[in-house]
Amino acid sequence: MIETHGEQSGWFDWLQHEKSLVPERAEDLVLTSVGVLQLNGRFLYLKRTTDLADITADERRIVEALTRQGDTVFVAVGPDLAHVRLSYRMPDLENAIAFDADGLRALIRQWFVWASTT
Repeated sequence: MIETHGEQSGWFDWLQHEKSLVPERAEDLVLTSVGVLQLNGRFLYLKRTTDLADITADERRIVEALTRQGDTVFVAVGPDLAHVRLSYRMPDLENAIAFDADGLRALIRQWFVWASTT
């Protein structure tokens, strides 16, 4: 897994006030509770949440952008691994396919097989 670290506070704060670069708004976009796997330059993002309502509009924008650039995103929605719904590549979270923990593991294994081929 890749470990990500946010920039130190204050380093890019000036961007929020620089209207010539960002005329609409500048904000910190944060994707919480996400795991990132990388293999052969391919990325798999694993996002877990107990409820779809917990995913903010900014998080949704980030995940959708990741999928548009060709990365794989799994969003697991549920209170625990025994009761999880999964959205693959985030096209439509509201109609996620039902899986259990074994189904999720099988999909991740398939991703590893796919990412291992170059």
